[in-house]
Amino acid sequence: MTIADLDLFAHAPPDTRYRTRLTAGWTAADWQWRAGLSTVFQRPEWLAPFYDAVARHEPDIMPMTVEVTDDSGVPAYRLALLQRAVGNLRLVEFADLNMTDFNAPLLGPAAPRSTEEAAQAWAAVKRALPSCDAVRLTKMPAMIGTRPNPLALLPGLLPAAVNGNVVAMGEDWNGFHFGLERTVRKELERSWRVFTRADDANLFTVTDPAEALAVLARMEELQSARMRELGQPYTLDEPVTADFYRRLIENGLATGYAILTVLRAGSELVAALLGVRDGDNYVMIRLAHAGNDWGRISPGRLLIHKTLEKLHADGCRSFDFSIGNYAYKRRFGPVRTPLFDHVEARSLRGVPLMLRSHAAGWLRQRPRLRARVRGMMGKPPSREEF
Repeated sequence: MTIADLDLFAHAPPDTRYRTRLTAGWTAADWQWRAGLSTVFQRPEWLAPFYDAVARHEPDIMPMTVEVTDDSGVPAYRLALLQRAVGNLRLVEFADLNMTDFNAPLLGPAAPRSTEEAAQAWAAVKRALPSCDAVRLTKMPAMIGTRPNPLALLPGLLPAAVNGNVVAMGEDWNGFHFGLERTVRKELERSWRVFTRADDANLFTVTDPAEALAVLARMEELQSARMRELGQPYTLDEPVTADFYRRLIENGLATGYAILTVLRAGSELVAALLGVRDGDNYVMIRLAHAGNDWGRISPGRLLIHKTLEKLHADGCRSFDFSIGNYAYKRRFGPVRTPLFDHVEARSLRGVPLMLRSHAAGWLRQRPRLRARVRGMMGKPPSREEF
């Protein structure tokens, strides 16, 4: 691999059929969201609280929206982006900050469907972007609904460090339930029997914003304690992240976009699960559960199972366990869906970041070598794999 291979500073060809418009900030009216044209994380219900939290706590981050059209003005796609400083680098990235699981454009009728069209549209985007050291686009699915993701058609695509975990169900809930491994199914059934022996123990869906915020506060306590127990850093209490989740719950519950389910025994919160829904697609994004005596029923896993059952009855058919390949997810038999990164230097200062990203992507395609490299660097195996 050479620097020339990575197309450092590509320019738009003179005959490009695409035009771009960059707007400072982001508004739902300009975004013009439509169902089926993005992932669940590009809906206004996600982006509005995200940008509001960023504006309040990170004034040095510059939000922006890029609109791409064909030469007749028909929308091709829109990008919700931001520019921020990371060390001594100025980066252009998706509206993410490690809160969004899947990043993608919002597609329009003229969205590119071939590698040539995608490259032309991207070259036009780069002409509109502000000066920066690198563009770093991460966690992108190859498809958006039934259409190709134009950004996943670009050359030099890298495998992302994470992947999705999808369970696609048919109309028959029992077909899924009895299709689980026998030991998993029996354990879930036993756990539910044990749990419901407690007084006033059941599954509840929280719809009142004030109650939901109280649940979120308890989730933060449980998750923080769990991460300290594991010796892992806890970042969900950082100001912009914590504010984002509060805004997401305050605004998203009423529309049915945000869904908060809990297992409660009397006044005790045993487990809580926050997810987001787009039509028949549900993605879980945050899980917390009590330990101590409740540990014998695996309350987090039990809550996931009962939430899937409830949402299936309400019309959901696709359930994404989101990023992270933890053992509790594997028990439900999800299919791993690949995600991709595109990292491109825009100045000489951005070259080392790009080279490191490409080296990491190369290693991800060689898991045995990657494990050896981690060992040589003194890094333990990822706890996700246990």
